[in-house]
Amino acid sequence: METYGERMDAALSTQIKVEMAERDMTQADLAAAVGVGRPAMNRYMKGHQSMPMPTFYKVAQAFGITAHTLIQRAEDRLK
Repeated sequence: METYGERMDAALSTQIKVEMAERDMTQADLAAAVGVGRPAMNRYMKGHQSMPMPTFYKVAQAFGITAHTLIQRAEDRLK
């Protein structure tokens, strides 16, 4: 059985993909916007590596939203 944390990680990854699609952004675009390499962004998105909190805040900023909003949208996916 998946833990809440595992489900939330998956929901966050999905929500980031949705936010990217709404803005016509690629992983490479997002990686450049937050200052990480595309391979690192790919590992974060696939759940192979945890995204550091400073990077998470930069991701939200790149979307023009707060980290809280990004988390809330991901939590809404769990309902």
